[in-house]
Formats: sequence, C-alpha cells, structure tokens
Amino acid sequence: MIATALTIALFFLIDIPWDQLDASTGAFPSTAANGSFAILVVCVAIFFVLTMFWIAVSWHRFILLTEYPSGIFPAFRFDRILAYLGRILLLGLLMGVAFLPMSVLLLATGGGAFSAAVMVVYAIFLIVAFYRLSVILPAAALGEPLSLSNAWGSTSSAGGAIIVLLVVNALFQFLVQMVFSLLAIIPILGILLTLLFSMLVLPLINVSILTTMYGVFIEKRELD
Repeated sequence: MIATALTIALFFLIDIPWDQLDASTGAFPSTAANGSFAILVVCVAIFFVLTMFWIAVSWHRFILLTEYPSGIFPAFRFDRILAYLGRILLLGLLMGVAFLPMSVLLLATGGGAFSAAVMVVYAIFLIVAFYRLSVILPAAALGEPLSLSNAWGSTSSAGGAIIVLLVVNALFQFLVQMVFSLLAIIPILGILLTLLFSMLVLPLINVSILTTMYGVFIEKRELD
C-alpha cells in the first residue's frame, strides 16, 4: 500500500505531459518528455520490487511465526528481503540453465508439432520443479537454512497438488486480468488499479501458496 501511494504521488509530482497522452493507443508523442517518463518507470519499478518482497517476507513471517507488526506496518527486514531476492535470482538462473537443452533441441529439429508438444511438457515440468524448489523462499524470510536438495526431497510428493494449484491459479488470474484489461481504457485510473492488483492481490496469492507448501512439507504441519 505504501508503494501504491508513492506511485500515485509520483504520477502527480513528476512532470509527465498527461494532456498529450493518446487515449486510443496509450502512448505519448515522440516529442513528449521521455526523460521524465523514464524516471517514473524506474521509480515505480523500484517501489514495486521493494514492496513485493516486503509483502512476501512479512506474510511468510506472519503466517509461519505469528509475527504481528509492532505498528501500522510490518517491520522492513532488509536482510531477509535481500536473502529472498538472492534466492529468487538463484531459482531463475537454475530454470534458465535447465531450459537451455530443450531450446537447443527445438532449434536443431526445426520445430514442428512434436517438438512443440515436448516443449510444453518440459515447460510444465520446469514450472512444477520451480515451485518445489521455491520452498527455499519462505525459509529465507524466516532466516532458516534450507538447501535446494532438501527442498527437492521434502516436496517429492507435491507434484500433483502443484499442478492442480497452478491450473486453478492460472484460471483465476486470467479472469481477473480480463476485468482489469477492460478498465485499462481509463488512462490513469486503469493503470493505478492494475498496479494495486499486481502489487497486492497476486503476490499474496502466490506467497500464500509457498507459505502453505513450506508449512506442510518442511514443517510437517497439518492442513486445517
């Protein structure tokens, strides 16, 4: 919510020529203040990333440690946020490396229906693998050591449940995105509502999935 408020403030504080915005295309003329707009994009991106990780770390700690905020907002634990970011980069690197062999194979075979089908199956495998390994993220938020091998072994029985969760989550996000796409025709309000949904609702859904997986597969809690 803080980042959303700051984003709204930036829309008014930074000298963006909103009167020159083309409502049909959502673009500014080439002569518009590109420098100011670039500053806005960079600032929004920084606020977005910090807020996402702040929400994630705070939510993990609230659910798993019953850690309540001492004031209006939860504690900003910069060390845990950095640890969280580091593990996300590690997972991204691993997924990128794992996807390379299939990409090379697809290029070598020249595509085709069979290669595309194999690519889809392999992509699903990588997504499931990503979620299985992602239990290291709540561990980072809590400050608990958890290796990739331990994460993989602990979630060995989670494949089917992850696929079901991904399907339901994808359908929900698709429906909601359709609604917000309709609101996008409103130049400023549509953008702000989309930012609010992207920065608050979607992260909490995905973070809640990881929190539940950590509690069930790592801490061996029972689902109520």
